[in-house]
Order: sequence, then C-alpha cells, then structure tokens
Amino acid sequence: MSALADAIREARPRNDLGGSSPFAGLRRRHARTVDVVAQSVAATAPAGVLLIHPAAAYARSGSFAFVDIAITITLVVGVALVIGTFARRIASTGSLYTFAARGLGTHAGLVAGIALSLGYLAIAMNTLSSGSTRLAQLLVGGAEPPSWLVIALIVGFGGVIAFVVARGLRMSTRMLLVLESVAVIAVLALSIAALNLTEWDLGLLVPDPSDFSLEAIITGVAFALIGFVGFESGAALGPETRRPFAAVPRAILVSVGATGLIMLVGTAAQLSIVAERPGAASLSSVTGLTWLIDVIVAISFLACALAMTNAATRLAFAMSREGLLPMALGRVSRRGVPAAGGVLLATLVTAVPVLILALGGSRQDMRIVTSPASILGFVLAYALVCAAAPVFLARIGELTIRVAVLCMLPLAGLLVVLGFYLAATLRDNPTGLLWAIGLLAALVAAGSVRLARHPAVAARIGVHDWPIDTDCLDGPARG
Repeated sequence: MSALADAIREARPRNDLGGSSPFAGLRRRHARTVDVVAQSVAATAPAGVLLIHPAAAYARSGSFAFVDIAITITLVVGVALVIGTFARRIASTGSLYTFAARGLGTHAGLVAGIALSLGYLAIAMNTLSSGSTRLAQLLVGGAEPPSWLVIALIVGFGGVIAFVVARGLRMSTRMLLVLESVAVIAVLALSIAALNLTEWDLGLLVPDPSDFSLEAIITGVAFALIGFVGFESGAALGPETRRPFAAVPRAILVSVGATGLIMLVGTAAQLSIVAERPGAASLSSVTGLTWLIDVIVAISFLACALAMTNAATRLAFAMSREGLLPMALGRVSRRGVPAAGGVLLATLVTAVPVLILALGGSRQDMRIVTSPASILGFVLAYALVCAAAPVFLARIGELTIRVAVLCMLPLAGLLVVLGFYLAATLRDNPTGLLWAIGLLAALVAAGSVRLARHPAVAARIGVHDWPIDTDCLDGPARG
C-alpha cells in the first residue's frame, strides 16, 4: 500500500507543518487555472505580436519565415516542459529565479533572477510606450502625435496598471483575459479574412532553397522568440493558485500552445498576402482596417505591460522575502497583495519612457537598450533553468535519461540562438547590447556583494512555498 493510501487509512494527523510559509500574508490558493493561463498568454501579447512580427520575419528569412516560427514553437515547448518539471514540485512567486537557485545554487539563481527582472521590465516599458503611441496616433488621425499626448497616455495607462496590480491577482488576470481574448479573436478574424481575400495562397509556406541562410534562420528564431517570452510568467502565481502543482504546468503548456497556434495562423496569412500581392506588407494593406489593427495592437500591448508588471511584482516579492531586495517590495496589503511593490514597479515602468520623451528622445531611443535587454534576459533565464533541471532532479533522485535529454535539447537550442543573436546585435546595435550587458553585470555584481556581506541572505535564496497546517483537510492539528 502506498504511503498516501496508508496515511488516509490510518488518518494520521500532521502536526509538523507549521502555521506560516515564507510567503505569509500573501493570499494563497484562491486563483484558478484560467488565471494562470490569462497571465501567461497576455504576457506573450500574441495579438499585438502577430500583427507586427510576421512581416519583419519575412524580411529577415524570406520563405523560411514559417520555418522560423515552427522551430521557435518547438524550442519554446521544450522549455515549457522543463519548467513543468520544477512547477510540479515547487511553487514560488520567484518562478525561474527560484528554480535556477534550487538546481544550480545561489549565484546562478541570482543571475537568472536579475536577467528575468530585466526581461519583464524592459518588455513592460516597450509595450506600454508602444501601445500608448498607437492610441495617440489614432487620436491625431495617423499623424506623428505630439510628445505631450503620448506622455499623458503613458502616465494614464501606467496609473491603471499600478491600480490593477495593487487591487489583487484575480482582478488583474480577469482583465487580462478579457482584453487579450478580444484582441486575439479580432486578429484571427482578420487573418482568416486576409486568407480568403488571397484565396488561401500558401505557396510561401514551402521554403525556397534560394532563401536559405543559417544565420538568417537562427536570427529569425531569436526574433520570433520575442513573440513567446513571458509564457513562463504564470509560474509566479503558484503560491496563489489552487492545486499549483497541477494547474501551473498545465496552464503554461496551454498558453504556449495557444500562442503558437495564433502565430502559425497569422504567419500563414501574412505569407499569403506577400505571395498574392507582393506590394502588400501587412494585414491592414489588404483589409483596409488600419485603425482597427492599431486598436488591437494597442490593447494587446497594454495588456502585456500589465502582465509583465504583475510578474515582476511577484519576482520582487520573493527576492524581498529572502532579504535580497528592500522589505517594502515584500509587504502585502490587507487584500493579501504585494501592492506597494506593484505600485513601485509600475511607477518605474512608467517613469523611464516618460523621462526619455520629456528629454526630447523617442521610443526608438529606449528600444535601443530595452530590446536587447529583454532577449538577453529571457534567453539567459531559460537556459539557466534548462541547465538547473537535471541537477535538481538528480539531487532528489528523480533524474532519468529521458528527462536529461529533454533538458539538454532546448538548452543547446537556446545557447545557439543566444550566440547568433549576440553576434548579430553586436554588429547592428553594439551600443544597446553593451548597455544591456553592462546593466545586467552591474546588478549581478551588486547582488553578489550583498550575498557576500550577508550569509543569512545567501542561505535563504531559493525560498518557496510549502504546506501549512490550515491547508490540511481538518485544519490545524489540535494538541
């Protein structure tokens, strides 16, 4: 008889669980699987990415653009399966940061956490700025909007993000679900309409050997990966989710599958447009619904900014509870929400683009740094988790050859993509890449100094949620 069946038969009470977890005060076990899916899908912004990336992917890889998407989906599914090996065993708001620390140790976890933080915040800034700019263009009739209008919209939407994150998890995820669902349904309808208008000409889905270029394909995969980063953010909701060890891995795979399907349909529509009408470059040029497409992109990007800020807030909460970040980021409100941390990070996400525009810069000036910072941060964090998984599983006696191969394949793919991306970016945008690497290195150095000076903090790195006595069916054990 299994230990579980034996415990049920004998009804042995547990009196060793304790009354609190490291995430005491956080409202635990109230979110559902749909909330985790909403968080993960919104973070990838599939509707907004779909309306922008396929044309750029075709410009990079030609008829191999569809192959780029297929390779990227395969790579992301592999990473999602690796993340699932941790998510079925560990629940933490630190997500990949905690997973890497549990597998590879304190300093590897620190690098993963800082890289992931940069990724979340960089994309939140990009999408908040981009969504606000598109709405500003609509308000002025498609002309270049004045900076004051874009700044006003960024501040307004930044305030909404801060309010929603501070109000609670379910409010933010349900809002994300509605916004992204509307955007995805609309963009899929536009894609199907475009395919009908081009009579489903899918000839460009078959690669032309003359377009083959290994560098272009791998760089295209790195570019396509932008459309998927953030899918893992649902893992940060583990402690707040009912049945997290089942819900989180399932939700991450669902979000990857949904995003992948949307990207495949959209890319097919884009390539059919190019094949049928070589002068047409986008869905708007075929459907004539430029204003609607701008609204969809803006909604999707603003939902993404909210999702990324939400994930960054949870990550900062875990680091604060460990003592790595200031205590303010680990405090919770009466609603059981890290509200102060959410407001502070939303303020940061809002302040950077506002400051750049106020000083006479442009959104592109910010993207010079934030774009390489986001790709570098996410790919590095994913690679560290893939490397950490077999070490972690070996330590707990659950490593198998199948799982080791499952971890090593996406790790190899990520390292290849990262190498080609760094080489291409060093050639095309050396200033932005050096700033991104310098920022990452400076933050890692600062974190390492704190760990060296405070051994107690280093000992707490990798904290995760655990059951407490109120989680038992019969409540706390009675003496």
